[in-house]
Amino acid sequence: MRLYHSFFPFLGAVSAASFHERTDNGVPQYKDASLSPIERANDLLGRMNWEEKVGQMGGVRRLAEAKLAFNRSNYEAFVETQNGILGYGSMYNAPLDLLPIANQVRMEQVNSTRLGIPWITVTDSVNSIYLVNGTLFPATLSMGCTFNIPLYKQVVQVLRDENRALGTYWVLSPELDLAKEPRGGRVGEMYGEDAYLVGSFGSQYVKTMEEKNEQGYIQVATTIKHFVYAQNQGGVNLASINAGINWIMNDLALPFWKVIKEANPLSLMASYSSVDQIPMSANQYMLQDILRDTLGFKGLIMSDAFGISNMFTAQKTATSAQDAAVQALEAGLALELSPGKPGYFPTLMSLENDTRIVELVDKAVHQILMIKLATGVFEQPLASEETIKKTLRAESHLEVNRNVSREAIVLLQNDGVLPLPSNSSQKVAVLGPFASLINAGSYAPEDPIDSATGSGLIESLQEALGADKVKYVQGCDIVLTNNTSGIDEAVSAAEAAGLAVLMLGSLSTSADPYMQSKRTDGEFYSHADLGFPGLQQQLLDSVLDTGVPTVVILSGGQAFALSNSTLRSNAILHSFLAGEYTADSLVEILYGRVNPSGKLPVSLPQASGATTAYYDFLPSDSVLAGPSGNGSTAWQWPQLQRESPFTFGYGLSYTTFAVSAPTLTTTNTTVQISTSVTNTGNITGKEVVQVYFRPKYTRTIEFPVRRLTAFAKYELQPGETKDITFSVNKEELGYWVYTKYHVYPGEYEFWVGTSSRKQDLKNATITL
Repeated sequence: MRLYHSFFPFLGAVSAASFHERTDNGVPQYKDASLSPIERANDLLGRMNWEEKVGQMGGVRRLAEAKLAFNRSNYEAFVETQNGILGYGSMYNAPLDLLPIANQVRMEQVNSTRLGIPWITVTDSVNSIYLVNGTLFPATLSMGCTFNIPLYKQVVQVLRDENRALGTYWVLSPELDLAKEPRGGRVGEMYGEDAYLVGSFGSQYVKTMEEKNEQGYIQVATTIKHFVYAQNQGGVNLASINAGINWIMNDLALPFWKVIKEANPLSLMASYSSVDQIPMSANQYMLQDILRDTLGFKGLIMSDAFGISNMFTAQKTATSAQDAAVQALEAGLALELSPGKPGYFPTLMSLENDTRIVELVDKAVHQILMIKLATGVFEQPLASEETIKKTLRAESHLEVNRNVSREAIVLLQNDGVLPLPSNSSQKVAVLGPFASLINAGSYAPEDPIDSATGSGLIESLQEALGADKVKYVQGCDIVLTNNTSGIDEAVSAAEAAGLAVLMLGSLSTSADPYMQSKRTDGEFYSHADLGFPGLQQQLLDSVLDTGVPTVVILSGGQAFALSNSTLRSNAILHSFLAGEYTADSLVEILYGRVNPSGKLPVSLPQASGATTAYYDFLPSDSVLAGPSGNGSTAWQWPQLQRESPFTFGYGLSYTTFAVSAPTLTTTNTTVQISTSVTNTGNITGKEVVQVYFRPKYTRTIEFPVRRLTAFAKYELQPGETKDITFSVNKEELGYWVYTKYHVYPGEYEFWVGTSSRKQDLKNATITL
């Protein structure tokens, strides 16, 4: 059997000669911060016994799962065999409440164990610190709406600094999966459907988190994930992925390749799905031949929660817990992220005399030690109350949050009703079950109702307009009920006010037990119907039938299929998954204080059955339905076109923009795409100029009809024109055929514009 393994770029062979060395002052080498991480890791590994090594390959998922529910006996049972990584707490916990417990167990680990190897604290960090009282940003998909990488860098700096204030030095982000399956519940955790967009955001996340501090330590280690995922059958969370290697290499793996090349992340999480019928946790071909040997990844590979255990309990590809652990180890996994219960790697304890297993464990533990040493956890001081109070929710952090929240909202439709007059006596009926809560996502640490930081739409509107001008009627529940009495009340409120704002959506939250029963989105929640859950569509239709001017605001991570009746609305805004200032930003946009500038990072399907809605489809995917000559222009029956009306990159503004046709030139290594963008309207606004390409003809494989290769966001005054030149490396214009990457000479077509829609693009062709 071939065993595939690789080390970090700064790792070398473990040198036995360096074991047990001491510095001139008698300190063991691994405790001497003046030495390199490789010298320290080599020394420490040589001092460790078998139990200490295996113990490093797992840890305590979280110190607490509910408010201060720290259980000392459970903790000690875990620590006996799993003592490498530590989860600070859960979305229910406040940092200062947990701080004494966290610091106590950190000190115990250093002072009461033979070698004093410290914990490294690991956490999810999607849109906050995964604890209450941090800065709560909009979720990942909403970040993708901004198309603003410099602004996102500021967001990640906040997440990095707030995590470090808690003593957290390793995060389980960014998620590089492509949101191309709208039925999947985890779409809200992803940046979008396009590989270049996702890779751009992911690369910035890794670079910012792993930036070195003044002492030369990596500030926070990152974990790119989930390799590979997000094209699960039917959108079902744990379902398998049936994809050939060309599809994987030219689609699912592309954002990983981009981030690996640009940012060199320290770790990667394998998905818990099967790919081509082989569980990723034991998939040597995907994790070694493809990920390491072809894509060049050199960091640590960890399992997802359930990733190793699923092989035994669900996928039935392992005969025992130990068999699953050995398969994962042989595939290259170094760390097990266990789902809050004893993991499977501790079963390796009985294999101390198996020289092959010992070698693999040594390599795995060496990688774990290197991350601990690279982030400085051996030297970092304990978290302090003073630092936490000073850092979490600092005013500069909240200002970044306000700015990104304003750019994370997409205007989909507007017949001129928006912006609403700000100095009017017009009352407004606020309707729908999402107007009273913050729908922040399944990895958000806030209760979406009472204890949430920030406010829902009702509170923000009342603060802006006065309570006397805002009438709220929920109208219906989130989930299906037989109670329609609220709909009549909502209709009456709309007619009385003369203006209706409905906030509808799909709930993705984990923090509130009561709301759990109403949850319809997020991890483990898939969608057989892409319409609104419950009676929300009936509520909307009833209000629209009144003829009252109606603004619809969408909330949730899923890509809703907007029915023809929904499109009767005078305006539609999409807020996706919210942060604490999303409601305030919606009010600013509704009343024209902020000009919307968000763009769709995912294409919205036209119907629940039209789930292949993504923009970068293959040419043959758009062949017209019906026999030749019957006059059919439909892609599917009933009459649907392959390109969604609300497609990737689309989003309206209160002003208008014009983008000129591109001019193409070349250097030895790049294609230069020159264009200009003009604000042709009457107010200041921001526009995202997008560049797409495709080779006119390809060899062997089909290439998408177009693919994003550059974008940038610009703010323009009325009448202002900005000249722009994008430089695209020619190496970015190729494609994979099996595991060989090719950039062929020939004609290439480039488009520039304001979305991926044909009517929003202008093109030019060049021969390379």
